[in-house]
Amino acid sequence: MNIKRIPFISFILLVCLMNCAPGVGAQENNRRNNPDQYNSDRDSLNEDSLYKGVVKAKLFDGFLYFADPGGDHLKAMPKRFASNMNSHELGRDIIEALMEGPPNFALAPTFPSDTRVIALFISEEGRAWVDLGIREGRLKNMDTVSELLAIYSIVNSLTLNIPGVKQVKILVNGSDVETLGGHVSLKYFYKTNMLIVK
Repeated sequence: MNIKRIPFISFILLVCLMNCAPGVGAQENNRRNNPDQYNSDRDSLNEDSLYKGVVKAKLFDGFLYFADPGGDHLKAMPKRFASNMNSHELGRDIIEALMEGPPNFALAPTFPSDTRVIALFISEEGRAWVDLGIREGRLKNMDTVSELLAIYSIVNSLTLNIPGVKQVKILVNGSDVETLGGHVSLKYFYKTNMLIVK
C-alpha cells in the first residue's frame, strides 16, 4: 500500500482504529470472562447517572403564624422552607404562604385569599418593607383585634424565620397607608410580638 496516496483524514482514522480496537476487544473479553463484575459496574453506573446533577434541596423547619378559629390570638403552624434561599426569596415565600392561608380549618387566615405580594425589601439594617396588593374594600370589616393579628402574622413570620429581619413595615398597593381597616396605625415598623401567640 502506498501511504502517500491515502488522504490525510483517512490515514488518521486508520491509525485510530488500529490503536483503539485492541482496547475495545479487551473490554469485550473482560465482560465475557467476568459477567458478575460487569453487571455490578453497570448497575452502579446506572444508579450514579440517575442522581448525577440532581441537587436535593435542604429544608429547615420554620413557622407561619395564623389566627386561631376564635380570632383572638395567633398560633404557630410548622412549615418547611428551602435553606438555600437568600433572605428576600425566603421572605417572599413566607408572605405568599401566609396569603394562601392555612391548609386546614384548625387555623384561620389573617388576610383575604386574593391578597397578593407586590414587593418585599429587606435592608442591611434588618428592616423589611412588605407591599401587599389588596382590593379596595376587602378589609373594611376588620376590627382592632383582626388588624393586630394580620400585622403580627406577617411580622412574626418574617422576624422569627429570617435572622436578619428585626422590624417590619406594611404597605398597601405601593403606598403608605394609615391602617389596614381603620384601627391600628401602619406608620411604624413593628417588632416580634410573642404575647399575641398562644
